[in-house]
Amino acid sequence: MLDFLELEETVGRAWHRLVGGTASYPIHAEHVVSLAEVRSRIAIMFRALGGETGVQIASVGARRSGHRLGWRQRIGLGDERLEQPGRDAATIFLPDSIAIFADRELNAALYRWLAAWFAFAPVDAIEEIDPLRRDLLMLRRASEIAVLVLTECPGLAGDYARLAAATAMARPNRPLPRIEQDMEQIVLTLLGAYTPPAGELWPAMMGTGPLPDKAPPGYRSVLPCPLWGDCWTRELSPAHKGDDECAPTAAPAPSDDRKRFAVREREDGTNRRDPFVLNRFEKILAMAEMVNVDRPADDSEDEDAQKAADDLEEITLSRRSGKPASRLKFDLDLPPEALDASRLNADVTYPEWDYRSSSYLPDHCRVLAAAASETGESWTPDETMRRHIRQVRRRFEALRPRHELMRAQADGHDLDLDALVRARCDLRAGGNGGGLDRVHLAMRPQGHDLAVTLLVDVSLSTDAWVDGYRVLDVEKEALLVLAHGLSACGDHHSILTFTSRRRSWVRLETVKAFGEPMSGAVERRIGALKPGYYTRIGTAVRHASAELARQPQRKKLLLVLTDGKPNDVDHYEGRFAVEDTRKSVQEARRLGIAVFGVTVDAAAQSYFPTLFGRSGYAIVGNIRRLPAALPAIYRQVAH
Repeated sequence: MLDFLELEETVGRAWHRLVGGTASYPIHAEHVVSLAEVRSRIAIMFRALGGETGVQIASVGARRSGHRLGWRQRIGLGDERLEQPGRDAATIFLPDSIAIFADRELNAALYRWLAAWFAFAPVDAIEEIDPLRRDLLMLRRASEIAVLVLTECPGLAGDYARLAAATAMARPNRPLPRIEQDMEQIVLTLLGAYTPPAGELWPAMMGTGPLPDKAPPGYRSVLPCPLWGDCWTRELSPAHKGDDECAPTAAPAPSDDRKRFAVREREDGTNRRDPFVLNRFEKILAMAEMVNVDRPADDSEDEDAQKAADDLEEITLSRRSGKPASRLKFDLDLPPEALDASRLNADVTYPEWDYRSSSYLPDHCRVLAAAASETGESWTPDETMRRHIRQVRRRFEALRPRHELMRAQADGHDLDLDALVRARCDLRAGGNGGGLDRVHLAMRPQGHDLAVTLLVDVSLSTDAWVDGYRVLDVEKEALLVLAHGLSACGDHHSILTFTSRRRSWVRLETVKAFGEPMSGAVERRIGALKPGYYTRIGTAVRHASAELARQPQRKKLLLVLTDGKPNDVDHYEGRFAVEDTRKSVQEARRLGIAVFGVTVDAAAQSYFPTLFGRSGYAIVGNIRRLPAALPAIYRQVAH
């Protein structure tokens, strides 16, 4: 009774009972399956069924759906937002979690079905803008792809039948205008739960009749079916000639794993009143972005910024001066910049692979090669690290080339009695005694005949903090430990770092050159390493491979240490960057160079195998294990 007197609480509960839980599809939270649980399995399935190797799988944020809502939904939602599966040329977007069905196995089966569906789906988007005509074309495509999948993969027929029946049961039964009711009946027919409607819409959908001229006034699109995806085309953003500023990294930023759609805004938007604007930070697809929320500049709370991001379907990236109010970490899906294919005139240039045309872009990237500086950040190894270095040196000394006893030599430190006896016996038996000139023992050092280059990513993302440690500091520690180990075992090696800022500025610095002894100068160069800009791995691999190929050793190894996806501020992002990096690794291997990648990105399983291939990479999930793991990885790969 006293609760009833709390008017605000009473009204709130009544309102929640009225408009709460008004989603079009049911949510069975106790049977939820997340994308993270099945991502690796469905990625394998997608590629096994013929899906493109470089396409990534990501979770998609909720987007507004134009279907008609019931009156309670209109009051509570205004517009319903759904995590609609879809794809573009670079990424497959799947719901972050699925809980539509009251059966966990059926929810997992939906992920598998979508992986198969997108493996056979065309990438081309349906460009029709009339909502009725577009719905009919989408349903026609969905039907054709479903038939194709079941024809090529008959083992999925049982799963699809159960999914179709459960989806038909889950779709809401609400009053609709006649034409929208007919469209819903078509969906249910394709799911096997109804018969085709009378009239012209079914033949139009099947392609046996003409499409209607246009949708009637007030027509609302059909409620999307979770069994069928969509295909999207992102318009290229104009090529940008200027340089983007890179802000320093502070403490870790709040994040989630959903991929958000974003566009670039090139104008100066400092004084605009947009609800939510992002300023480019480091990684377009994988790093924290600066958030410019329309609120006082000294507001440091991140919750409002996160909510503002959740409320937007598309985020705008713009350049902004001044300190951001908040920092959030997003995975953004940006339309690539228009490709500038003009050739660069420079001393050192390399081509770049364009997967869309299956051809190289000649003289596309300029490399600036220089010696690393001994001055920069103040970083020195502590006593604990020194002890670790000594331990690694002792283990690597066991790999130093040993002396081998060579028998039957023309010269040496002692007689080879076995060879001498054989030669004398041959002479006494009537031979010519030709072995008498090779009767000595000699000691010869065994050589590894191995040249190694350590190629280290020093992009701005290495300034980030993971589990309380700065990535670059841990990289320095691991690099110093391994460099001392290589020096102890006598392997011929060099150390290069790389960062980039568009295709015209790819900088590689030599921390230790081939033939240079390990010294205090090399240690100071490692300690002075500082964060750069972006991560154009393909060009860096090509330059390091060219230098390594000139070494006289028979065996060659390129060890690439990075912390994230390849990307740059221009068109070099997403699938383009992945495919170019993959191609550069293949080029190096054709030169006889073994290439092995090491990353500290715990989420790298979705793209690292594509870059380096099976058995060509290692993922160090715990960043503190890197200094111990890197020497162990090297010993396993090189010896």
